Amino acid sequence: MDTTTKINGNNTTTTKINGCNHLGKATIAGITASQTTTTATSAANTAATTATAAPTTTTNTAAGLGASSTTTTGPIRASIPMVRCSKIMQVQRDLHPILLYSLEGIVDQMVWFRERWDEEVLRQLKLALTKCQAVAFENRGAVTELTTGLLVEEHGEVVSISQSSTPRSLRTLTASSRNWSRPLGLALKTSFISTAASELWTRRVQATAQDPVFQKLKNQFTTDFNFDIPGAMKLHNLIGMLKKWVKLMEARSKLGPKSFLIEDKCRFLSNFSSSTADVELPGEFLTPKHSHYNIRIARFMPRAEIVHKHNTAARRLYIRGSNGKIYPYLVVNDASMGESRREERVLQLLRMLNQFLAKRKETAKRQLQFTVPKVVAVSPQMRLVEDSPSSVSLLDIYKEWSLKHKVEYDAPISRYYERLAVVQSRGSQVSHQVLRDILKEVQSNMVPRSMLKDWAVRTFPTATDYFAFRKVFTSQLALLGLAEFILHLTRLNPEILQVERNSGLLSVFYFKFDIDDTTGELDANRPVPFRLTPNVAEFLTTVGVNGVLTASMIATARCLVQPSFQLSALLKAILRDEIIAWDKKKKDDNSKAVDVFQITPDEQIECDVLINTVTKAVNAIMTRLQNLAQFEGGESKVSTLVAAANSPDNLCRMDPAWHPWL
Repeated sequence: MDTTTKINGNNTTTTKINGCNHLGKATIAGITASQTTTTATSAANTAATTATAAPTTTTNTAAGLGASSTTTTGPIRASIPMVRCSKIMQVQRDLHPILLYSLEGIVDQMVWFRERWDEEVLRQLKLALTKCQAVAFENRGAVTELTTGLLVEEHGEVVSISQSSTPRSLRTLTASSRNWSRPLGLALKTSFISTAASELWTRRVQATAQDPVFQKLKNQFTTDFNFDIPGAMKLHNLIGMLKKWVKLMEARSKLGPKSFLIEDKCRFLSNFSSSTADVELPGEFLTPKHSHYNIRIARFMPRAEIVHKHNTAARRLYIRGSNGKIYPYLVVNDASMGESRREERVLQLLRMLNQFLAKRKETAKRQLQFTVPKVVAVSPQMRLVEDSPSSVSLLDIYKEWSLKHKVEYDAPISRYYERLAVVQSRGSQVSHQVLRDILKEVQSNMVPRSMLKDWAVRTFPTATDYFAFRKVFTSQLALLGLAEFILHLTRLNPEILQVERNSGLLSVFYFKFDIDDTTGELDANRPVPFRLTPNVAEFLTTVGVNGVLTASMIATARCLVQPSFQLSALLKAILRDEIIAWDKKKKDDNSKAVDVFQITPDEQIECDVLINTVTKAVNAIMTRLQNLAQFEGGESKVSTLVAAANSPDNLCRMDPAWHPWL
């Protein structure tokens, strides 16, 4: 889309760049660029000065070795979108100088909310473990023969590539002695980083290099991940070593502080008040409403907490709004900008669907609304996420039960591959009956069907609270299950399903469109349509599954299929950006980051291919929606879908990392 700037009569500047709304007055994301780690103002002003910048000098510091080197890069050529962005930012700076200065100060202070070195290494280890488990499941036909090769990329990252007979390989970021210092030093390599942030990073790297615990763990890590030892290249040996280090780093991270005062590190945030600047809450413009009702930042609360959520150690920041309420936000360090934009596109679509659900009688009387958290990008690796302190993931509930009963929460996954290895060692192939036996064994000896129900009974001892929680939980699960099936979203893993204990609402903001990496088409090949595992079905009861869950799905499908809502037009707009991003990622598969906004006319996907791919994807979604909304002889296909989701024959074929028994 073309870049447009709209200046309202109430001195509110709204900027839309390539389909991504950046709101200068209210949201912190409005001043961030798509590929810089600081504000777009500094980068945009650089682009506005000249189309080709002078050669720059970059200093790299190796945290683990304490060495530094200076390299000179070539000229940096500003792209057309960056030049347009610079013009927009210049208009905003002329109209709102104090506001832009305040937003820059807030974003610059976010560097203090980054993870510690041990927390960042833990996150990378979890990511590597997840990817290795995905490789193991893809090649489950040869468990004992699966090996892993390591390739070192340009920046020192270790990429794990499956060397089995399967032609499809999966690149996996793993941690090793050669990239141990990467989480600490590579951020200095960007040429757009501000001077203040660079100084903070330099001090952090130097302090970490002098940490004796860091040096001790680094030497131990080098010894454990010595791939010259026979058998170390086996994938399942690597998975076992990663599990060991995840537990070690989790124990290490729990010893750190639980909270800190922001005035000790973030003086600007501590002194910020409503009299400093008129700044709205992050993400306030994501929901359409009159600017008069927008909530502004009154002040930042003095204490920030360190919480472990979303597979990372996030910082929970409390903001007092102009209405007197306190709004918690998580400062999350997780994915690249390319993955973040994919997740935000799904959230944007769900917000649009909420408006449709509120206009129909059957959905409005059931109070069917997607719980969509506000997510605002601060930098390519950092986001502000609206949080609920009472929320807990389904996996955390299972971990709490495992800790109470003194069992390993990943024991079922290990047992799954052990059984497969035993069968394959006999020279026979794994049959469907073997998979059913594994599922039955896990349910009988490791994860009982009543685990989730027992947790709810303990959490809500009063019958009224228990019934109200279960009712809301069932309705929310129906919405998420329907969205996952009809929109072809990625699978709903238990670690991304957040349950709010004070209301029963379910929120997921790691949903993405499940697009095939090769063809760019929506992937429809999955054993189960959505998550309705034995534990969930036991908690909902048969009446809840056949009653509230099924009725909510039918009502939602019949609402969204209304011609007046023109859902296909919305899907075309969303999927167009998704397919363009997929095409860009496919062309730059070896690059470290994916920048959707840097697409030049010569690199864009052909119009005919783009139109055909998007049209095919929209037709697939609308076909599923039409089938669920229709009745045949008084029966709906939703009942068949629910039965397939709860069938043991289908659940046993799922990836054990999906926890089909949970």
